[in-house]
Amino acid sequence: EISAIRPATLSSVLRDERAPLRTWCDASLLYMRAGRREREGCELLNSAVDDDAVMSGSNTADRLRVLASAGIAALAQANRQVGDIGRGGGMGGGSGGGLSSMPASATEGIVGGPGTSLLDDLLESSKASEKRDAEQREELRVLADARFVKADNINQVNPMTWVGRGMLNLAQNKLDQARFFFENLTLRECGETLPALIGMAAVKFLERDYAGALDLYGRAMRKYPRESGSATRVGFGMACYRLGQIDRAKASFLRAHEIDPENVEALVGMAILEMGSLDPDVLSPREYRSRAEGVIKMISMANLVDHTNAMVQNHLANHYFWKWTPVPGMVSVERGSNVVKGNTVSSLESGDRIRIGHEFETVVVMDEEDGGDESVFKIKDGWKSSSASNLKIWKKDYDRVLSLAKGAYNSTNMPEVQAESLYILARVFHARGDMEQANKFYDKACLLSPELSPARFGLAQTLIWDEAYDEAAAHLRLLLGTCSNATDALAALGLLEVKAGKDRREAFVYLKKAIDLDPFNADLVLIEALALQQQESDYPFSLDRYRKAVRLLEAQSKVVPADVLTNMGVLCHEMKQYDEALEMYGKALKAAEAENPDAAIGVTDDSGDGTFIRHKDNDLFWCWKYTDIHVKSTGDEEKTGFVMTSSHNDVESLGVKVGDDIKFDVGFETTVKEVSMVEHGSIHVVVKDSIDLKSTQSKLSVKRCNGRLRNTNSITIAFNLARLHEASGRIVPAVELHKAILKQHPAYVNSYLRLACIARDCGSLKDCSEWLKMAVAVAPGNPEVLTLVGNLHLSLCDWAPAQNVFDQLLLQKVPKVEAYSMLSLGNIYFNNLNTPNKYSKHLQHAADFYRRILQKDPANAYAANGLGTVLAEKGELFKAKEIFNRVREVSGDTLSDSLLNLGHIYLAQKKHPEALQMYQNYMSRTRSSAGAQTTSKSQEDDEAEVLLYIAFAYFDWAREAESFNNAKAAPADERYQKCIHYIEAAMKKSKRENCVLRYNWCLAKLQAANCVLQKVNRNIRRTAQEVKDALDGLEESLPILQTILKWKEEGRKVAISKGMLSGVVNQCKHNIDSAKSHLKEELKNEQDLERLRHFQRTEAEINEKQRALAISLQKEKEAQEIEESELRARKKMERVNNLLDEWKKAEAASKKESTPKNKKDKGDAPPGGVDDEAGVFDTDVNPNDNAALFDDSDDEDDEDEGEISDKANEPASTSVGREKELFGDSSSDDDEEFTKKRSNNNGDDDEQVIKKRKLEDNED
Repeated sequence: EISAIRPATLSSVLRDERAPLRTWCDASLLYMRAGRREREGCELLNSAVDDDAVMSGSNTADRLRVLASAGIAALAQANRQVGDIGRGGGMGGGSGGGLSSMPASATEGIVGGPGTSLLDDLLESSKASEKRDAEQREELRVLADARFVKADNINQVNPMTWVGRGMLNLAQNKLDQARFFFENLTLRECGETLPALIGMAAVKFLERDYAGALDLYGRAMRKYPRESGSATRVGFGMACYRLGQIDRAKASFLRAHEIDPENVEALVGMAILEMGSLDPDVLSPREYRSRAEGVIKMISMANLVDHTNAMVQNHLANHYFWKWTPVPGMVSVERGSNVVKGNTVSSLESGDRIRIGHEFETVVVMDEEDGGDESVFKIKDGWKSSSASNLKIWKKDYDRVLSLAKGAYNSTNMPEVQAESLYILARVFHARGDMEQANKFYDKACLLSPELSPARFGLAQTLIWDEAYDEAAAHLRLLLGTCSNATDALAALGLLEVKAGKDRREAFVYLKKAIDLDPFNADLVLIEALALQQQESDYPFSLDRYRKAVRLLEAQSKVVPADVLTNMGVLCHEMKQYDEALEMYGKALKAAEAENPDAAIGVTDDSGDGTFIRHKDNDLFWCWKYTDIHVKSTGDEEKTGFVMTSSHNDVESLGVKVGDDIKFDVGFETTVKEVSMVEHGSIHVVVKDSIDLKSTQSKLSVKRCNGRLRNTNSITIAFNLARLHEASGRIVPAVELHKAILKQHPAYVNSYLRLACIARDCGSLKDCSEWLKMAVAVAPGNPEVLTLVGNLHLSLCDWAPAQNVFDQLLLQKVPKVEAYSMLSLGNIYFNNLNTPNKYSKHLQHAADFYRRILQKDPANAYAANGLGTVLAEKGELFKAKEIFNRVREVSGDTLSDSLLNLGHIYLAQKKHPEALQMYQNYMSRTRSSAGAQTTSKSQEDDEAEVLLYIAFAYFDWAREAESFNNAKAAPADERYQKCIHYIEAAMKKSKRENCVLRYNWCLAKLQAANCVLQKVNRNIRRTAQEVKDALDGLEESLPILQTILKWKEEGRKVAISKGMLSGVVNQCKHNIDSAKSHLKEELKNEQDLERLRHFQRTEAEINEKQRALAISLQKEKEAQEIEESELRARKKMERVNNLLDEWKKAEAASKKESTPKNKKDKGDAPPGGVDDEAGVFDTDVNPNDNAALFDDSDDEDDEDEGEISDKANEPASTSVGREKELFGDSSSDDDEEFTKKRSNNNGDDDEQVIKKRKLEDNED
């Protein structure tokens, strides 16, 4: 009841009743508890404090209480003025890592949208409101501080004042001072009071000490379970959420909601946590929808309780952004139409995004001319399905989204929450297609909250739409700095890096990271394939990624889009995998039919008057249609005539015409040549081929178009198929398919252009001109058409018409065509340098056009190449060479003309090997390139011209070698032969008779012959065959030169002067005579040389035989000597062995004889006893017996002991004589070695004998 009374009335009553101050405080408390009426409570307390009569009649305690209460009430009112500072920074989309129900990207939305000054209005109103609120808050805080100062003057030790000052410092974000008042004063002096506990918990929460805040909130609830209320439980839940304790946070918010059902923070916390726990992959669809509806109900209830809560409004705006709102009434629409008829008055407006049925989404567009039926409206896209009626319709309620987001923005001054509101507004404009407005809102949202990743991604999207690719890439990098796992951002940045072409490796690093994060996302793999498709060298890898994406889509039971299959076909086409390309195009046609079922196969051309397409290679576009016609043979000998019977009685309605392909049920196929009526009303048909029908009657099928070309989605695929036929050399089916496309879609300009190119390449310039005229009639200002017309004039060397066409293109100022037009004009001026008195002018004009292109696009290689040709023409070869090298480096040899120009430069600098290498590289490059030629020459003529360049390089190189006029000129002959070889190759490549080529061939033959004839003077060897070949070349060249001279005398167009031809003919005749004499001399020399060689060969053979005989005799002699030496060695060994046996026998005999003799000689022992040591070395062998071992006599002779003793005393010469008699006196090396060894052994034996003799002498 008190809360319903106005504060002024209540203050008057209390003043009149002279109520005590505690009553004033209790009444103010009742206001604050009555539903967020802080202003009334503060007003009541201020009236009491300002009234001296009221204050003077109370005690000190009451005055302290009312002063502190007045200060705290002022702070409470100031906090309410902040709006949603406390409510918006919890778990919304702020920077604290809170939950958000909004997705990370806004890719929906197509068209339409107002609001050009909405952002400015919002910013201005927000600034004004923020300024006003800041002033009010500051006034209230100053008032609170004044109340606290007054209370301190009464008593400085007042806990309630301390709490108030702590709240003031907390509101001013002075956390250290707030901690001082809550912890150091209140808690220390008064214990764990509820205000101090909650205040200290708030301090710790702002300091990000969530565990400490959780502990303090828990202590407050345990100690004051009733007084703590729902606000404390909300704080407890927030701390649990920050610590990741989601279940405890849910329970805390639920308990707070039970205590206070109108607690907005509790409702929002419950809703957000419930929303975060929803998982469509785990929950059933019904359960998911039920729980999601419960979340929206809680947010809606919170909005009803407090419609100024910015966080609640943002979440509701996000909900309505995705929600389809049903529109009253039903509608009907016809196939292909963009007019929708309803059964009620339409409330839709232009730009509204609607959904008709369950799948078709489009945008409403209004026709200003149509002001009739209000139940009829138009849509942007035509209805693709079959005609239908009684269809339900839904729309996106973007107006409600805008209202809620603007209200949220104006309800708070917290930057993070305002940024989220601006982000929602930007998404609405993005969905409506108003990219400029969306860009402004995204940009402002990023400025307010740099960590709001969804807004930054949306800003990058709008910048890409505005083609500000570098800036978009910079924002995506910033986004990845805060959210490194954002796959959409990684994929978009990868594509931008590929498009920029600066660092492709880094681009694919981004794409690979995105795929690694989400490996089963086929869209990311398709993006990588698209990025790889930008460079020809990566085509195989791109095709591999496309195949992987297709496998992923098929594994997920998803339909593979026709565009993906078409891209795969194009890649196979470019890599010359024609069979696989044909397969991919066929699958793409089927996919296109599945995407547009009503235009699918089955709509055949029954009459045959429509699209004529019959070729077997175009079987994807025709089918066999069975008829009710029966045929039987007429019995003619050729078996080409048949009689038809049908329900149709006339030829016109029969359904078979002349030229139709037909098939009999027996499998024969043929073509109708004639259809006519015969007697008795029967129809006679004559076919092309003879057919033997086994049955009397046979059914007939006719080839008809299957209707695939009527499907607009199949036209691009059909065009690609025609281009595939061209690349494969199947020109007839290609032309047929192009004409069929034009029959169904006359405005399809590309087919006109291809037909013109085919006619040009086939040499039919008249047909080419006709097709180009048709293209110009269909699309008069089409740059591609005009470009091809200009190229046609260039191919015919019609410089003036070509210049007019490219001047017209230049006026259109189309970015891509403008550069090509200037390049063509520069080429026209450069090709007309020979115009009399205009050389310098045309050369300057060509240079100006090339420079204009390079000023706009410094990377244009074609313009740089043209400028290089101008410099080369001026003689500045060094600068031209630098330009051509730079062009080659940048273009990677894709611009083959730079190779040709470099060859010319090297040739001018007499660097013939380098020039030849450049020419060969050019030919390799042009041979490997596929597709129709866009130059003024055919491929064969262009190759013939380059072959002539190579021939001239060899010719000039040979002349340079001849200039030495000595032995160093030897390589010239070989180079002339290569020159002739390449000229002959050029003559084979050239399609038309070319007198210049023949003249060059004859001149090369003449020069080669002269080089051979001059070899004698240059001390270079030559053969008669070389001279004969030179003579044959001269004799072959002479009639050709005479024929060319004759043509010149007859007045034919020959680009060689008569005087030059006459001189060459005379020189050729002279060289023929000289060559004949040289040939005779060379033949004679070769005969003499052959006789000399024969004599030398005979002499060499005789010498070789004599040397072989000498070697054989020497070998035989050496073998005989070896055999004799071995025989002597064997005899010696036998003699040695016999001697050793005799020594052994003699030693044994001596031992037997010496034993009794020693005993007899010993006698009695001496008087002093036996000295055993004195006889240690005594031997019983007679020394004389050892002499027999070295006796030179035969073992069989019996000599007495006296003779033996005498022989033992013979001098050393006698022993040597015996050794000589024993071993002989062989002078061979082996005998010497053997003798040395035996001498050593005898030396050892002599030493033993000498020792024995010494012992015997001592014994004696």
